[in-house]
Amino acid sequence: MGVIGDKLNQALEAKSVNNNINNYVWKGPKKEVNGKFEQEEIKLMDATPEQLNQFYRHCMSMLYSKDKKNPGRYHLLNIVDEQKKKCNIELFVRWIENKYKRNIPNTRPDYPRFLFLQDVRDFLNKPEALEAYPKDKYSETCIDAVVSNYPEEFSKITISGLMDGCLDSLGVFDKSHLSLNFIIKLGIWFTNAEKKELEERDEKTGKLKDRIDVIMERHRLKANARPRTLQTGLSYAEFRAMLNLKSKKYSELTTDQLVALRNKVLFRFQNEIEYHASQWEDRIKQIKEVAAAKGISLEKVNIADE
Repeated sequence: MGVIGDKLNQALEAKSVNNNINNYVWKGPKKEVNGKFEQEEIKLMDATPEQLNQFYRHCMSMLYSKDKKNPGRYHLLNIVDEQKKKCNIELFVRWIENKYKRNIPNTRPDYPRFLFLQDVRDFLNKPEALEAYPKDKYSETCIDAVVSNYPEEFSKITISGLMDGCLDSLGVFDKSHLSLNFIIKLGIWFTNAEKKELEERDEKTGKLKDRIDVIMERHRLKANARPRTLQTGLSYAEFRAMLNLKSKKYSELTTDQLVALRNKVLFRFQNEIEYHASQWEDRIKQIKEVAAAKGISLEKVNIADE
């Protein structure tokens, strides 16, 4: 057999070994012992029925928990999806007010949100509109019903979402799940203008400083929070907007923050959540395989209580 065929066989053999039920391992939380982090491990085939059920409950909690501080991955995906929608709604209201995309030639007059909302309500309260667009369907009816000639990016906004935006009823953007570590991992890719903006010279040597060092100094980042330059990274403006992000009402976030969240950051956060979810799903499959092999019944987990 040729080189490629041999490599394929080796890969298949390695996969078979890795998937061997006797190799399934449960890793406990990392603990600091004498200044070093250690992690206990136990082979699932060596686990007691009580341990297997404990591991199973933990996996299910990590996927389905609705705890506000530590939501399960599935619930967190829904939270982030809702955040994307609300960022988009607030941007739409700012577009109506001529506060978003002002650099694009625009002949529309400024349209304050309270006045826009009043006009929308007046239209929807007309007998023919009440018949065509029932109030109990506002959460399903897109803004096509009341608005025209708007940018495509807003096409999925509903009437109820529009009203919430105009009433400043979108609530608070919860930043707690977007850790500094996650933002740092996204990296930075400078625009040409940003390269010039970040040019600073060392007072002693007169040499240009590394741009990342300049950012570290400006934002007082610690050594363990050093971002990398990545082609897939955020622009410096986006990165700065995320560093300054706080848990605030959507109407209080800057337009730069709303755009960065909607267009990039929240999508990439969802990718990471989905990856973590897949890992817990794999662990559940392994636990079920081991339980079946050992004739152990796994207890039913009441997700509502997790």
